[in-house]
Amino acid sequence: QNIIILGLMVLLCIAISLLNLRKREIDKLKENLSKINKRDTNELLKISYPDKNLEGLIVEINNAIKIKKDIEFKYKEKDLELRQSIANMSHDLRTPLTSIMGYIQLLEDKDTSEDDKKLYMSIIERRSKTLRDLISNFYDLSRIQADEYKMIMEDINLSEKLCELIASFYDDFEKKNLEPDIYIKENISMIKADEQSVIRIFTNLIQNVLKHARSSLRIVLKDEETFILTEFSNDAPELKEEDVPKIFDRFFTADRMRTGQNTGLGLAITKSLVEKMGHEIWAEKIQDKLYIRIKWNKN
Repeated sequence: QNIIILGLMVLLCIAISLLNLRKREIDKLKENLSKINKRDTNELLKISYPDKNLEGLIVEINNAIKIKKDIEFKYKEKDLELRQSIANMSHDLRTPLTSIMGYIQLLEDKDTSEDDKKLYMSIIERRSKTLRDLISNFYDLSRIQADEYKMIMEDINLSEKLCELIASFYDDFEKKNLEPDIYIKENISMIKADEQSVIRIFTNLIQNVLKHARSSLRIVLKDEETFILTEFSNDAPELKEEDVPKIFDRFFTADRMRTGQNTGLGLAITKSLVEKMGHEIWAEKIQDKLYIRIKWNKN
């Protein structure tokens, strides 16, 4: 009987020791968790001795820490992007607005000749159009990304739309002394798309190649086995290879110059519209030429 009592006392002592050990370990974990939450660190909780129950709890806590850190990182990333976007928008809007205000002051000058006034008015008109287009692009991009841009999906003939738009840019090609190399296959398969979005996409891409082309400009539309491919290319010797994936980013410009007329919004809108309709767009640089390609899924 004494042996039984002695054995029970030993077991009780062991149980108390284990409970104290677990309490100290929990207190230590609580302290470490508090430190991790207060610091910007990638540390995770660890236990000092094997314990299946505590190990399972630690795994769940560490998973929660990782999720929390991921959310914090994405929040900081979005916050930084928002701040940068606001700064860029402010700069881009301020540039034409400052120009307009400057020419208005010149118009009010009594010594300004009538010929100069006509010149200043034409400049003000162009700057006002730039300002209007910027505001429109900001608004449209925000609507597309917020999924508020309504589309009417219907059968579209890309060949017809692209030919019509290229013809409308004929004078622009002439002014830049460019002879575009154009290959557009007729009688191609139809695709499902929003007509106004397709027009906007092709318009933005034609304007982009016109803006950057110096001597070489090529537009291709061809019918592949399972998709239709459009390709817009121009010479871009100064564009760095590492910058190519960024050309669809908002406000990105290859020369890093902010003029108010080259915000990068056009390509950002283009990418958003293409992907919203379920198609694919990408860019790559081969030698000194930039290629922007769209893979249109057939019906």
